[in-house]
Amino acid sequence: MSRYSLRARVNTFYAGMLALALIVFSIAVYLGVRAFLTRSLERSLSNSAESIVTDYLVPLDRKGDSWFLAEMSESYPPGSSDPFVRVTQGGRIRYQSGDMRDPYVNMSELVLPSNPSWFHSIHRETANGQRLMIYTLPYRALNGSVFFVETGTTIEPIRHVLRSLTEILLVTTPVILILATFGGYFLMSQPLKPVVTLTEQAERVGRERLGERLPVIQTGDELERLSLSLNRMIDRLEEALAHNHRFSADASHELRTPLTIIRGELESLIQMPSLPLPVVDGIGSALEESNRMAKIVHSLMTISRLDGGGEQMEMVPVDLVELVKATLEHMVLLAEEKQISLRFEYGNAVVVSGDPMRLKQVVVNLVDNAIKYTPDSGEVKVTVTSHEKKALLWVTDTGIGIPATALPFVFDRFYRSDLARSRESGGTGLGLAIVKAICSAHDGSASVESVVGRGASFRIELPLLALDVAVTDQVRTFASTSSPYQTVGPRDSDKDSVTKI
Repeated sequence: MSRYSLRARVNTFYAGMLALALIVFSIAVYLGVRAFLTRSLERSLSNSAESIVTDYLVPLDRKGDSWFLAEMSESYPPGSSDPFVRVTQGGRIRYQSGDMRDPYVNMSELVLPSNPSWFHSIHRETANGQRLMIYTLPYRALNGSVFFVETGTTIEPIRHVLRSLTEILLVTTPVILILATFGGYFLMSQPLKPVVTLTEQAERVGRERLGERLPVIQTGDELERLSLSLNRMIDRLEEALAHNHRFSADASHELRTPLTIIRGELESLIQMPSLPLPVVDGIGSALEESNRMAKIVHSLMTISRLDGGGEQMEMVPVDLVELVKATLEHMVLLAEEKQISLRFEYGNAVVVSGDPMRLKQVVVNLVDNAIKYTPDSGEVKVTVTSHEKKALLWVTDTGIGIPATALPFVFDRFYRSDLARSRESGGTGLGLAIVKAICSAHDGSASVESVVGRGASFRIELPLLALDVAVTDQVRTFASTSSPYQTVGPRDSDKDSVTKI
């Protein structure tokens, strides 16, 4: 599963696309404004040059140089900075508006027009560190004289406008992006509410009772079709599970009567006098197999009732610590037979809501398995604690372990791994399946970790009912002084000590 939520991923994609769009928009605005200002300035310079030719150079032959200088001085007085004007003829300056004052540019530093590529075009020069834009327009008089009219200005105003525009874009673009990202994140919560509702309801389907369905979202779009499809899928799954449960229950029920009859007949036969010894052995073996079959049938019926919700359990507050203590007290003899050290570690009281008998069955099945598959002089440790509103029960052994390939299947019915289980051990292959069914009926879960040759660790999680229960602050004894059963209470855990009973 991705560590990022759907809303975060969608919002990240939206923010990325918006950032890209804003960057492209900012670049386009910058280039557009620069092109507009440049073209406007070029047009202004060309218009000024054409006006000088039309108004002052064309009538120059009729009105004379004095008139020309007077009119040019009036229209473009010396010291005027926008634009500066220079009229040359044969390499001689006929009129020049003077040095620019704001910013200062010494006009004498500008070379006279000589490059033919400058004529009828804009070119740029640099004088006194100022970048200038100059337009050169040639004019041939009727007497054959050639004049060059130059109009120019500094491009500093354009650069100033572009710098200001850049600052505005650099400030507004991140602000817009941040506001849009937060706005999009919160706006996404509304469209995703139906998905959250579906997810929460899907988590509850089948936990409390069968027959629950997802709410149909009346949107007329993909979400409505998704909820309808999921409900139809749940219908099919429930029908298949119901058929499986009915088959298991019916088969178990139908097998009980013939097994009871077979066992009764065999018990009657074995009590007959003067039976040959081979016959007695055969009848005894048949009785053992019938008893084993009866256990399997009973376990199958139990699992079917738990899975189908037909098991009537007495859900009451149960102190898991006290229940495990009392259960281990009766299992000490099993550990003594193999010289196995049976340890119980616990903290404060851990209270859950459940059926005491079924929870005891969980402890018995797990501890019995641990003892059964732990070699002589090994150790079995049972731990009860709580964490984040969960009651945790650990059963850890130093036995032969379970192969990694078998771990996903150990809670399946009749599953036996090559190392961890064998028929000779006396099991039916249903003990762990019953554990899982009981945990599911209590809204809990069961899992296992194991390394071959180093033992296995079974973990049971149950919802924690309450934490404000009086804490037992002393170690209680449940076995004789010769028992290997050990308990570690709250104070003992703090001191890293073990009290042997």
